[in-house]
Amino acid sequence: MGEGTAGVEPRKLEKEIEHLRTRLDRSLAELDRRRHELTDVKLQLRRHPQVAVGAGVVLLALAGGVVFGVWRAHKREELPAKARRIRIAIGRAVEKPHKVARGEAPVWEKILAAVGTTVAVSLTKKLIERAWQKPHM
Repeated sequence: MGEGTAGVEPRKLEKEIEHLRTRLDRSLAELDRRRHELTDVKLQLRRHPQVAVGAGVVLLALAGGVVFGVWRAHKREELPAKARRIRIAIGRAVEKPHKVARGEAPVWEKILAAVGTTVAVSLTKKLIERAWQKPHM
């Protein structure tokens, strides 16, 4: 039994193993507790009401945008709206025929769009990081 433990007392080794098992059990229990807290929706709503309200506002805005888009698309398909758009388009084509078929966007527009997108993504990431790093009350 003690052949492979050169210089280590078996009782000491058993105590060390028991200590490590206890620490591991505590860590696993803590992880399980945190997992339960994280998946408890009611608890998260109580702890972070601002996030819940913000998410609700965003969802309402998105739903409103979808409803408005569907309504608008339906209105655009009605015959009077189509006729008016065609009349306006023909008028523009007659007034400025060189602008009827615009070519590829200029380089400065492409660069501006790329920079704007990059800035928007960076700001969004920072806002999300700050929201998650707020100290808990």
